[in-house]
Amino acid sequence: MKFMQLEKIILNTGRKSDGRSFLACLLDAYDAGVSDVDAGVVEAETGLQKTNISAVAKKLCEAGVIDILYLDTSVEGATLSALRNGRWSQPFYRLTVPILQLYRRC
Repeated sequence: MKFMQLEKIILNTGRKSDGRSFLACLLDAYDAGVSDVDAGVVEAETGLQKTNISAVAKKLCEAGVIDILYLDTSVEGATLSALRNGRWSQPFYRLTVPILQLYRRC
Protein backbone atom coordinates (compact mmCIF):
# COMPACT_ATOMS: atom_id res chain seq x y z
CA MET A 1 0.00 0.00 0.00
CA LYS A 2 1.07 3.57 -0.65
CA PHE A 3 0.20 6.72 1.26
CA MET A 4 -2.01 8.03 -1.55
CA GLN A 5 -3.96 4.78 -1.54
CA LEU A 6 -4.47 5.15 2.21
CA GLU A 7 -5.47 8.79 1.76
CA LYS A 8 -8.13 7.79 -0.78
CA ILE A 9 -9.43 5.14 1.61
CA ILE A 10 -9.66 7.70 4.41
CA LEU A 11 -11.43 10.17 2.12
CA ASN A 12 -13.89 7.46 1.08
CA THR A 13 -14.97 6.98 4.70
CA GLY A 14 -16.78 10.30 4.39
CA ARG A 15 -15.19 11.31 7.69
CA LYS A 16 -11.62 12.17 6.81
CA SER A 17 -10.68 13.96 10.03
CA ASP A 18 -12.23 11.17 12.10
CA GLY A 19 -10.38 8.59 10.00
CA ARG A 20 -7.05 10.33 10.47
CA SER A 21 -7.58 10.70 14.22
CA PHE A 22 -8.58 7.05 14.48
CA LEU A 23 -5.52 5.91 12.55
CA ALA A 24 -3.21 8.16 14.60
CA CYS A 25 -4.65 6.70 17.81
CA LEU A 26 -3.99 3.14 16.65
CA LEU A 27 -0.45 4.01 15.54
CA ASP A 28 0.31 5.67 18.90
CA ALA A 29 -1.03 2.62 20.73
CA TYR A 30 1.06 0.30 18.55
CA ASP A 31 4.17 2.34 19.29
CA ALA A 32 3.34 1.99 22.99
CA GLY A 33 3.21 -1.80 22.61
CA VAL A 34 -0.57 -2.21 22.34
CA SER A 35 -1.71 -3.90 19.14
CA ASP A 36 -5.41 -4.38 19.99
CA VAL A 37 -7.11 -1.16 21.02
CA ASP A 38 -10.46 -1.11 22.82
CA ALA A 39 -13.16 1.13 21.34
CA GLY A 40 -13.40 2.94 24.68
CA VAL A 41 -9.73 3.84 24.51
CA VAL A 42 -10.18 5.19 20.98
CA GLU A 43 -13.12 7.26 22.20
CA ALA A 44 -11.15 8.65 25.15
CA GLU A 45 -7.99 9.38 23.15
CA THR A 46 -9.63 10.95 20.10
CA GLY A 47 -12.75 12.55 21.54
CA LEU A 48 -14.81 10.91 18.78
CA GLN A 49 -18.28 9.58 19.49
CA LYS A 50 -18.83 5.82 19.43
CA THR A 51 -21.10 6.05 16.39
CA ASN A 52 -18.42 7.91 14.43
CA ILE A 53 -15.76 5.43 15.53
CA SER A 54 -17.94 2.52 14.43
CA ALA A 55 -18.68 4.09 11.05
CA VAL A 56 -15.03 4.87 10.31
CA ALA A 57 -13.85 1.50 11.61
CA LYS A 58 -16.28 -0.35 9.36
CA LYS A 59 -15.04 1.49 6.26
CA LEU A 60 -11.37 1.05 7.20
CA CYS A 61 -11.94 -2.64 7.88
CA GLU A 62 -13.62 -3.13 4.49
CA ALA A 63 -10.60 -1.47 2.84
CA GLY A 64 -8.09 -3.68 4.70
CA VAL A 65 -6.62 -0.92 6.85
CA ILE A 66 -7.69 -2.41 10.18
CA ASP A 67 -9.12 -5.61 11.59
CA ILE A 68 -12.07 -5.48 13.97
CA LEU A 69 -12.02 -8.10 16.71
CA TYR A 70 -14.56 -8.65 19.46
CA LEU A 71 -14.34 -9.65 23.09
CA ASP A 72 -17.38 -11.59 24.29
CA THR A 73 -18.08 -9.97 27.66
CA SER A 74 -20.68 -12.59 28.56
CA VAL A 75 -18.00 -15.26 28.97
CA GLU A 76 -15.25 -15.15 31.56
CA GLY A 77 -11.78 -15.56 30.05
CA ALA A 78 -12.97 -14.90 26.49
CA THR A 79 -10.39 -14.13 23.84
CA LEU A 80 -10.57 -11.74 20.92
CA SER A 81 -12.39 -13.15 17.91
CA ALA A 82 -13.64 -11.98 14.54
CA LEU A 83 -17.06 -13.33 15.55
CA ARG A 84 -19.48 -10.88 17.11
CA ASN A 85 -21.87 -11.93 19.90
CA GLY A 86 -24.45 -9.16 19.81
CA ARG A 87 -24.57 -6.66 22.63
CA TRP A 88 -22.02 -8.63 24.64
CA SER A 89 -19.32 -7.95 22.08
CA GLN A 90 -16.78 -5.27 22.85
CA PRO A 91 -14.91 -4.12 19.72
CA PHE A 92 -11.14 -3.91 19.51
CA TYR A 93 -9.20 -2.52 16.57
CA ARG A 94 -5.89 -3.74 15.11
CA LEU A 95 -3.81 -2.28 12.29
CA THR A 96 -3.18 -4.64 9.40
CA VAL A 97 0.29 -5.64 8.22
CA PRO A 98 0.20 -3.46 5.06
CA ILE A 99 -0.46 -0.37 7.19
CA LEU A 100 2.25 -1.30 9.69
CA GLN A 101 4.64 -1.77 6.78
CA LEU A 102 3.60 1.55 5.26
CA TYR A 103 4.45 3.33 8.50
CA ARG A 104 7.58 1.16 8.91
CA ARG A 105 6.39 -0.43 12.13
CA CYS A 106 7.22 -4.01 11.13
